[in-house]
Order: sequence, then C-alpha cells, then structure tokens
Amino acid sequence: MHYLEDLQAWSRRRDELIREAENERLFRRPVRWRAVAALVAAVLLLMLAGADPARADLTFTVNSTGDPGSGGCNSTECTLREAIALSNRVSGADTIRFVIPGDRVKTISPASPLPPITEAVTIDGYTQPGASPNTLAKGTNATLLVELDGSGAGVAADGLVIKASNVVVRGLVINGFDSDNIRIISTDGPTDDNHIEGNFIGTDPSGTQGGLGQAFGVDVIDGENNVVGGTTHASRNLISGNGADGIFTGGDTTGTRIQGNLIGTKRDGKSPLGNADEGVDIDDAEGAIVGGATPATTNTIAFNELTGVVVTGRSTLGSSILWNSVFSNGELGIDLSDDGFADGPTDNDPADADPGPNGLQNKPVITSASSSGRATAIKGKLNSTPRETFVIQLFSNPGGDPEGKKFLGQKTVTTDGNGDASFSFKSKVRNGTVTATATNDATGDTSEFSSPRKVRRA
Repeated sequence: MHYLEDLQAWSRRRDELIREAENERLFRRPVRWRAVAALVAAVLLLMLAGADPARADLTFTVNSTGDPGSGGCNSTECTLREAIALSNRVSGADTIRFVIPGDRVKTISPASPLPPITEAVTIDGYTQPGASPNTLAKGTNATLLVELDGSGAGVAADGLVIKASNVVVRGLVINGFDSDNIRIISTDGPTDDNHIEGNFIGTDPSGTQGGLGQAFGVDVIDGENNVVGGTTHASRNLISGNGADGIFTGGDTTGTRIQGNLIGTKRDGKSPLGNADEGVDIDDAEGAIVGGATPATTNTIAFNELTGVVVTGRSTLGSSILWNSVFSNGELGIDLSDDGFADGPTDNDPADADPGPNGLQNKPVITSASSSGRATAIKGKLNSTPRETFVIQLFSNPGGDPEGKKFLGQKTVTTDGNGDASFSFKSKVRNGTVTATATNDATGDTSEFSSPRKVRRA
C-alpha cells in the first residue's frame, strides 16, 4: 500500500479506537479501556513503522534511479521525485533514504526540474549501502554513491530547491544543472535553519572533475541561520568546479554560516578545481559568517577564477570572515566592493568613516616581519573607528601569495580617540609573506587582507 494511504488508514482506525475508548470511559469499564488503550498504542506504533524512532517521522526509501516513476512510492519502485512529492504532502520532519540495488554510484537524471521541497525533511545519501562520510581533518575521504545529474533537466533548471525550514541535505553528488545545484528560497513561508552538509556540489562522484554545468553551487536567497557545511569532519562539503559562484548568499538572508568546506579545490583540499566566478559571494546579506572561531570552522577557499570572498551591497553588514585558508584565487582573497562586483583593493580612510559593505572596514598595515631564526616578530598598526575593539588575525603565505593561506593567530586591540592601535605578534614562520585582517568585535565586519609584508632576516 502507498505510504500516504497507509497513514490515512491508520489515522482513521486510531480515531475510531479513541472514540470507542471514550465511550467505554463514560460507562466506567476500566478493563475494556485498558484493552482499547493497548490497541491505540499498537496502531501508533504501526503509524511510525519505518520512521526514525527518535523523531517519530515517516521514512521514504528511494530504490530506483528512474524519473519520474509510476506515481507511487513502495517496495517495488520509489524514485526521488516521488519521495519528495510524498514528503511534501505530510507534515513533520521526514526522512528520504536510499537503498538502490547495486554497488556502484547510482545516478539519478531528472528529465525536468524536481518538485521544490516544501516540508521539513532529511535527504540522506549516506544511507545508500557502501556510502560513508568524511573522517579526515584535511581534505575529504567521503564515499558518495548517489549522484543527482541535472544535465537533462532543462534550461534554467535548479537541482534541489528548498522552500521550507529544517531541511537537511547530506551525502549527495549534485552537478550539471543550468541554474543552481541547490537553492534556498522562500515563496510563502520561512526558510530557516536548513543544513547542506557532506555533499560534493559541482564535481563528479570522484571529487576530482568539474565543469559539469553552468550552475551556482549553493544559492541562499532567503532565510535565517542556514548552514553550508558545519564544524564536524562529516559535515564538510566539497563545492568546486561550478559554472558560477561556489556559494552565494544574499537578498533576505540573516546569519548564513559557511563553515568547514572545501571551495575551489579537489577532494584532497590542495589541488585546483576552482569555481568559475567567486568562491563565496555575499550580497545584501546581514551577519553572514565565513569560517568562525575555531579550527573546525575553517574553509579552504582557493583557485576560484575571481575572488575568494566578495562582500557587496551597501546593506551588507556584519560579514565575519575568520580563521579560513584563502589562497591562489584569480583576484583578491577578500574584496569589499561598493560597486556590486569585485573591484580590487579598497583604500583605508581616516577613522574609517566611509559607508559601504562591511562598513568598508579598514585593513591593518603590517609594518615589519623580522625573522631572527627562532621566531619572526610581526608588527603592525590599525586606524579605524575610535574607541572600539578589533580582532586582528594574521596569516602566512609561503609562496608570497597576497591572501591568507595559513592562519597564524590573532590579537585583540582597542583603538584610541584618534582611531589608532598597534599590535605585535611572534610566529615561527620564516619565509614568504604575512598578511592580516581586522574584524570589528562589536559589528562583526571583517576587512580585506592587508598588503603582504615579506618576511626578512633580522
């Protein structure tokens, strides 16, 4: 029987039993009531059969790579399109799992756009037998065995379109779509607290080939507190080889977190597989976080054809770009652009009074980087908003790159009445260049990278 028909039948029987139980209670027949209560409990267990017992949800099992399917979703045939459609028809946080026969990568090739996701659901590619999440601290050794190939879905087709809150997409290879591989966008309701984790987005299943479509990787248009990646090894996405930006967040978004991902590399985290535009594009968004406060939040953002991270739009404020590894991008590592697109280095201004994305936060100036053999003494200064506190993060670039490849550490400084502060830092770095960023502790606004300072022998 069809899952939804099962649910409806169980619901009707449950209501009948409850009415019977209520009649028995009125006639004070407790022995009969206990029997009916047992039946009610049995029916409830049947209703939850196949669901995640911790959440009491329904589970739909995809067992076919076909599209669109026969219209049902049962042990004989259940396609991804059918599973999404059914999940949309029942409330609650459901699960879509995969048990497609065979031991190799199973490719689902939609012939038209899939239905948008309009109810909370977890789509978990790691349930496919043989798949496994990443366990490495660097790179990814994830084995992904379910591929969503959009090359035949049509012009302007998106891959997975999320129009709901509390959706999780994990363990999938998604590539080849013409517009966005994943899009989070609202029509009627909120699109908050969604998680995109442990996927390969834009690459093939091996994580070494890209160029499989014109799409953005992940496009977050609406919602609050959506997360791309996460702080565990298993939540790391590989977002590379896309035909536009790796990740875009903008429009009516607040608090998007981009953490722990590989953006523009192959699965090893060090070989080039750049996205065709920006690595990360933040446009007219509030409070976006790229990276975070611990090593677990570090994104590797490298080899993208344009900038590593671009922050545009005058209403874009509070974009914190912290603790990342940013290198070998075609243009700036971080670009605060008042022109709506990447526009090159922004000059500092006295006391940081100019408006713009991230308040066009002034960047530090590294005045010296002197190596004595045992350690390198780094000295610098910052002129910014008077009497405010800033986090200065320092980075090394072994090849002389003017971005920020390796996080060295940070210092907290407070500017005086003129907006001036100085800092010093010791590191074991002995060659290449060092750079720094400044982040306003109160607003979260992060600057561009400072001009690089070459490490010299004392």
